[in-house]
Amino acid sequence: MTYVEIQAERGLPTAERLRRLLQAIAHDVPVQFGGVCSFYEQLNRLESIVEYAAAPLPSGDQFRLRRWLEAFVATDDREIIVLTPDNLIGTVFQSGLVFRLLLAGELIGVLVLLTTTPAAYTLADVQRISPWVEMARLVVENQHLHDNQAAAHVIQSAARIIGDAPSPQTLLNLLRDHLFNPHVVLGLLLFYGPLQENRPNAPFDYLEVQGSWLRRYGEGVGQGIRFYLDQYADLIDELDTHRVLTFPNIKAFQARLDPLVRAFLRAERVRAVTFIALHAPQRRLGIIAIGTDRPHPLTPLELDNFRTVSEFLAVGTMAHVLQQQHDQIQRARSALLDAVNDGVMMVLPNPHNPYVLTVNDCFTRMFQLNQLAAQGMSLAELLNRIQLPDDARQELRRQWLSSPVNDSSVLKGEFAMMHPDGYPVTIAWYSAPVYHAGRVMGRIYTFHDISPERTSAMLRANFISWVSHELRTPLTSIKGFSEFILEAAGDQLPPVARDYTEIILQSATHLNRVFTDIIEIARADTGQLRLNITDAHLPDIILNTVARLEAQANAHGHTISVEMDDHLPPVRVDTSRLAQVLSHLLLNAIQYTPPDTRIHISTHYVGTRSHLPASAPPDVMLPGVLVTVADEGAGIAPEEIEQVFLPFFRTKEARASKIAGTGLGLTMARSILELHRGKIWVEGRRRGRRGATFLFTLPTAEG
Repeated sequence: MTYVEIQAERGLPTAERLRRLLQAIAHDVPVQFGGVCSFYEQLNRLESIVEYAAAPLPSGDQFRLRRWLEAFVATDDREIIVLTPDNLIGTVFQSGLVFRLLLAGELIGVLVLLTTTPAAYTLADVQRISPWVEMARLVVENQHLHDNQAAAHVIQSAARIIGDAPSPQTLLNLLRDHLFNPHVVLGLLLFYGPLQENRPNAPFDYLEVQGSWLRRYGEGVGQGIRFYLDQYADLIDELDTHRVLTFPNIKAFQARLDPLVRAFLRAERVRAVTFIALHAPQRRLGIIAIGTDRPHPLTPLELDNFRTVSEFLAVGTMAHVLQQQHDQIQRARSALLDAVNDGVMMVLPNPHNPYVLTVNDCFTRMFQLNQLAAQGMSLAELLNRIQLPDDARQELRRQWLSSPVNDSSVLKGEFAMMHPDGYPVTIAWYSAPVYHAGRVMGRIYTFHDISPERTSAMLRANFISWVSHELRTPLTSIKGFSEFILEAAGDQLPPVARDYTEIILQSATHLNRVFTDIIEIARADTGQLRLNITDAHLPDIILNTVARLEAQANAHGHTISVEMDDHLPPVRVDTSRLAQVLSHLLLNAIQYTPPDTRIHISTHYVGTRSHLPASAPPDVMLPGVLVTVADEGAGIAPEEIEQVFLPFFRTKEARASKIAGTGLGLTMARSILELHRGKIWVEGRRRGRRGATFLFTLPTAEG
């Protein structure tokens, strides 16, 4: 048959067309054996399409030739390879030609010619058969394109639905409709699990059937069946390495299965099984399992198609997994928010107007606003919709809308309103940024009804005030009479009586001071301590306080050094109360540090949180001024850092040294600073640093 006749023949199957082509080549050059194979790069495998033999070829030679060709064509990139006896050791052949069939530079197949005659092929022979080789390339190319249409159709179909996070059953149905051949009796899509709400990236325990098709029973059978991985660890490891595993004889594989699975496969008459891994980058997703009713594997073409499609389906599978995780996390977050007894609102930024992402049940009950209506509402609109007094609404509008949502500062405040049941309440609110990958993604607001705490605090303060007043009356008499006795008859008293009278006077004075501090702390905590707020220059207050206490410091052998920025912005403070705070800190340093040491005070402007020390609490209001008071004493033990601001607490060092004090000074300092919207904390002793460092912040007048 001539070249033109073969080319003109229509409707010939690929194998028949190539067989006639090899016969035509054998008429032009000596050929004892010829063949055309497809090459599957992903599997690194040649699959014979057609063979021509002038005489029967020993089966051992045929196997060795195929394995030799697979290794040879993958490493030798010459388009035409001339074979010599050295290449054909172990076979009856002495010379040959291998033509690499290329498509867009990629190997898609080979045409091989072999003969028992040494050096049988010349350059003229190669030129003579080159048209036949080109025809073979075109036939193999057409076959590849035709074979890939099914895989391409699955990919196109998956691409159309990928954005909808298709279910596993939908993905498996795509494979069934376009890639399963008549011998496939079983198809399963299994996902790794569990997907834990609190640990979405936790190790997997099992594979669960989430998509299925059985030739006898249809789709959906057996969904939910789980195969626990501890029974198949070696199989999973092998699959992770090779991505495709084929067991051409199910009997050899059944020994690795439990009885239930063996019975399942036997019922479906599965005789061979193939596993294809579904992997996304850095993540195992699941497995496609395909069973056939014939005892040999899927063809290389089918395996290559399944492998190609599985890589694309992994995208759809990943979309489904991520959607599942998203739904689980959303349910967990919603349940968590609804379990909180405070109102919670999450706000996301918007170039023009921040909007509400979500609110919890407590928020809807507190402000009588439907949850679905609140979601997606702008923050400004929400402020207009919730039931608030006008002055509270205006103040919240000023604080919430005056700075961007993605600002890193922490905000807080309180307002009065009427409860939906008709009684007045006081609501304390707190707002902090929400971070993701180091960036502020939005803000979370919490709302807490502090009316019970405020009422309790006021009752406690009133009780303390009443008790203190009642005790102060006899204390005043005791103190007065003690002073009178010492002044009028001090010299005439026996030494023991004079000493006891002085102790009575000192104790009465001490108790009077304690009562005064307790009353002020109680008033500060309930908001009853009135402040005379003015704009002030902080360095001036510090210098005045230092000057007032300098003589006392010198008497103890201390030196007070001051390092201040004269260009600090003004702060809004009660100057006498702030001087009281500074006095407490300096007197502590004077009392608790040994002689001939230094007490250091410094001030710094703080514009952003990055300028704060690592020890700063998370809710410092910025911009502000940071004041540091450091001494060179014994310092504060790490375990006592959280306790030093509690009423009546004395450090172990203070108790051991029997240093006089009430344990209320730092409590008073904290209460006063919190009334100024400031924060105070302490850094304890640690290796390589002496003494204690007290730090506090005050927001600037502009902030």
